[in-house]
Amino acid sequence: MKSALCDKKSLQDKKTRRAPFRVLITGGGCVEKIDNVRAITNFSSGKTALLIARVLKALNPAAAVTYLMSERAVQPKVPGALGKPKTAGKAEASCKAKNAGRASAVCDSVKNFSSCADLQKLLRAELSANKYDLLFHAAAVSDYSVQSLSVDGKEFKPGKIAKISGADEVLVRLKKNPKLLEQIPALAKKKNKRAVVVGFKLTSNASLPEREAAVQKLFAAKNPPDFVISNDLSEITPKSHPCVLWRKGSAAASGAGKKAVGASGAANNAGAPVAIARGQIQTIVRKIYAFNS
Repeated sequence: MKSALCDKKSLQDKKTRRAPFRVLITGGGCVEKIDNVRAITNFSSGKTALLIARVLKALNPAAAVTYLMSERAVQPKVPGALGKPKTAGKAEASCKAKNAGRASAVCDSVKNFSSCADLQKLLRAELSANKYDLLFHAAAVSDYSVQSLSVDGKEFKPGKIAKISGADEVLVRLKKNPKLLEQIPALAKKKNKRAVVVGFKLTSNASLPEREAAVQKLFAAKNPPDFVISNDLSEITPKSHPCVLWRKGSAAASGAGKKAVGASGAANNAGAPVAIARGQIQTIVRKIYAFNS
């Protein structure tokens, strides 16, 4: 029979045992329907989000990684995600490959989205149901979605017309989508105050001051992220993905305690953003993990 002291120690061990390090990653580009065969989208492939998952799994194989990915993004490896062998002769090889696939899986859970609205619903559900230590919002969310269509003067709702064909005039009215990055910190903090939010800012052929101004705009939001990874399209190649890691600056350091004015023109207490690391995306992810593990 176990002693009461042993039982007490066992109970303490259960209480102090650390839960798995949990990570939520979004990736890929949104698709906003026009009709049933056309849509507004972007060129995001989800490769950056997938690379983040690979780096984190290499650093901590026990980490629980949830990936909210666009339906058109590059598919990640998940436990047991291999099809059946076509012939009996391939059964043994398939079994070995399946085990290897499980061992090298980069995502423990994958959930798909299509539009900005889909991703918004997924984020709300996921962040209200689970606790996360680290959140990477790398998805390329559409700035606009279709509000309505006018086809030769007749009005339609987006996605409610099978196919626009033979029309002389088509007018597509757009509406502004919400900034999901501004919603994530508030949603995360409700469930877990320790959650660290990392946002991304992609620019295109921007000067260094323009890149910093774009980052400052994210930190000037009502609910800013904890870190921002900035990159410029002109510098990204299949073999190289240079980035800069930023954190919120100090108002005192940028104006003797006066409120700083962000790129958006709104007054804020963040001050100028501070670049704390530069390097390839893999290096930046490792640094973020080191900060928060």
